[in-house]
Amino acid sequence: MNIVTLLGAPRTDGNTDRLLDWTERALKDWRHQVTRINLAELSVHGCKSCFACTESVDEPGCILPDDAPAVFDQMIAADAILFATPLYMWGYASQLKALLDRSICLVSGFGGPDHRSFIAGKPAALLVSCAGPIDGNADLIQASFPRFANYTRLDNRGVYVFPHCTDVNMLPNTHGNESRELARSLTE
Repeated sequence: MNIVTLLGAPRTDGNTDRLLDWTERALKDWRHQVTRINLAELSVHGCKSCFACTESVDEPGCILPDDAPAVFDQMIAADAILFATPLYMWGYASQLKALLDRSICLVSGFGGPDHRSFIAGKPAALLVSCAGPIDGNADLIQASFPRFANYTRLDNRGVYVFPHCTDVNMLPNTHGNESRELARSLTE
């Protein structure tokens, strides 16, 4: 299985990066091909709401000149997609949020009988690291990802929130097992 992982963290060697490493290692152990895209290293501008993308039905028609179209091409070519972000202000870090906003170009006919998506049916999951607890902290992102998955017609395999991630060198031992569980859910 060809799996694209999207690291939406502003820094490498942080909690989200480490958790994603563990998940990717499990996927590779099970002989899956993993391609990581570090969004912080790319230029992905915010959506301009120009809706030029809606004029294209055969390909994502985003006209903004940055790295997002190449990322979308890799997402389309993948068998599964894993999104990863630290929790920032109860939501996605800006590196991933910009790409999610731009994902409007992957969908046409939303809400109608012609609703289609270039990434429809692909298994997808969200990995979230957060410094605090889950309750009263990660509830909004747990609600928003299923809506994104529904919009893009992804096969939502879950939102995996890893709480109490305050020091990359002191992540709870249970997070390693949970990372493997995430990897398994994405591929079964």
